[in-house]
Amino acid sequence: MKNLLPRTKMLDEAKQVIRNKDVPEAENSKPAGHNAVVEILIFIAVFIVIEIISSIPSGVAETIDLMSNEEYITLTEQLNSGELTINEYSDAVTELGMEISGSLTLPALFLTCIATVLVIVFCRFIEKRSLSSMGLRKSGAVKEYFVGIIVGIGIFSAAVGICLVTNGLKYDGISQNINFGMIGLFFLAFLIQGMSEEIMFRGYLMVSVSRRSPIAAAVIISAVLFACAHLFNPGISVLAFVNLVLFGVFAGVYILKRGNIWGACALHSLWNFVQGNFYGIKVSGMSGLDTVMNMTSVEGKELINGGAFGLEGGLGVTIVLVIGTVIVLMTKTKPDELAEEI
Repeated sequence: MKNLLPRTKMLDEAKQVIRNKDVPEAENSKPAGHNAVVEILIFIAVFIVIEIISSIPSGVAETIDLMSNEEYITLTEQLNSGELTINEYSDAVTELGMEISGSLTLPALFLTCIATVLVIVFCRFIEKRSLSSMGLRKSGAVKEYFVGIIVGIGIFSAAVGICLVTNGLKYDGISQNINFGMIGLFFLAFLIQGMSEEIMFRGYLMVSVSRRSPIAAAVIISAVLFACAHLFNPGISVLAFVNLVLFGVFAGVYILKRGNIWGACALHSLWNFVQGNFYGIKVSGMSGLDTVMNMTSVEGKELINGGAFGLEGGLGVTIVLVIGTVIVLMTKTKPDELAEEI
């Protein structure tokens, strides 16, 4: 595994050394960071705080929309007059809140930029890490991003192909009255959202864990916690969770082989975008997006198409991610990104 995942410059830059000038270097050198358990606990605390801060704008917007909604006002009047019980009122308001939340999906995706900024601030000023140690390296950034776009489109399209061939998906044609303007906005929003998750789970967590733990362990830990962050998504299943872990492993390996995070940000973003806004498939349980094509999940084929969670909950995605990870593992790490001691 060491040969498959050699230490790269971005990992070495994160593995700082703290020294006491009054003590010989050989007797007092200590790599930065903590053991895996402590790193996980710190990450969970940071993740919760960032999620709370990031959710404030959306929460305020949802509350304003709900309080001014005519249906909500009517429900409140019916509760006060005794026409509705408190349970009936609660259920109706919850359903209305979910509808409002769904209508705010686009701004919520754009607002993930808050999490991106906060993670970078934490790594830069609390962990004292450089931007390049998070994979945000300047060299070849544009090229790497465009390669990632192609990879993201390609691997998800391969999963769609598997589902079509096995009759797990039914193609229903091109959508009527395609809203290209809205689709374009979702494209930009997913570029931000995909980058946010990659910087959080790979640029921060995976690299931080790698400072004192084996690289393979860092990849797996970041992948599992990435999957855990999606546990409350609609339609989540055991296979969906496994696939989310596999996606995290694939992205982690891709970053290590390329020596930067740009390509993984792009492939993650395009994976989500083509899934929801091109093929018309649920994105981790999220549906109702403007789309170019219409696809229907065939009943009885949930093991292949993922059912309520979308393709990410089916074997089509499992196959693609396993094969993709093996292929990336077998490729050579970019020579100019290898750490000096390799």
